[in-house]
Amino acid sequence: MNKQDLITIYPTGFFSDVPSTDISQLSLPINQEWFILEKETLNPSEEQLLTTLFPNNLDTHHLDHHLWYHYLFQNKPLPHSEKSFRVIQLKLKKESTNAKDWLTHLSELFNQVEDFFFIDRQTAVLIEEKTHIILQKEELEGMLLTLESDFLIQATAYIGSFNEATHNFTSFFAEEELIFSTYYAEQQHVFSFQDIALDYLTKDKIQESTIMQSLKETLVLDDEIKRIIETLWLKQGNITSTSKELYIHRNTLQYRLDKFYERFGISLKDMKNLTLCYLLID
Repeated sequence: MNKQDLITIYPTGFFSDVPSTDISQLSLPINQEWFILEKETLNPSEEQLLTTLFPNNLDTHHLDHHLWYHYLFQNKPLPHSEKSFRVIQLKLKKESTNAKDWLTHLSELFNQVEDFFFIDRQTAVLIEEKTHIILQKEELEGMLLTLESDFLIQATAYIGSFNEATHNFTSFFAEEELIFSTYYAEQQHVFSFQDIALDYLTKDKIQESTIMQSLKETLVLDDEIKRIIETLWLKQGNITSTSKELYIHRNTLQYRLDKFYERFGISLKDMKNLTLCYLLID
């Protein structure tokens, strides 16, 4: 039985990069993904047959003593606290037998970690308490690169926002979890909401806009110009920094920007035009 067979038989099911932590749902591993089904839509015989065909070998018993696991993923209460926390989500490029040691060493590099654990073989969370020392993105990137050389483990991390541990905290985390699962494959090592906010907040509007879709069809953006637009935007329009990042001569970059203007009448040296074109990149 393949993915299409499952969708055909169970149209209410859906695929996810991670297994569901909701006890009312059944998670079936298939081709590095998880097919999620509501258990109430299955009779006991179906559930038994599916779990036999798609055995889930993930051991979750180690999560029983993690209060933050129950709070974030099972809507269980957390002891009252007026402190602020943020969740750092981590995704390993591939499974590793050293993963738990790697995560333990990573946690020791923070000033104050409240909890940390893997929720599946490649996905982990680390809950950091807000103190006077707040690690920045560049510092976390350095930590991951250091541990990569020690453990031969590559990972992508999403830095969440600090929020008080109130009833709204799980709502914040639910959106951050969605963001991470949507964007982690496109990122290098570490990213935060600021890095993907423009795309995240405008994606649906761009799809709905007749003007933007027409502009997208008009502008022929090949892979080369897409790289230029993306890098130039990330470098805030700085041509020298962009040319260094792309390993091309500054004059060559200037020439390509001029040719783009001649062809489409849009100057990528103007930040408003550059941002507009950046939004059109798939």
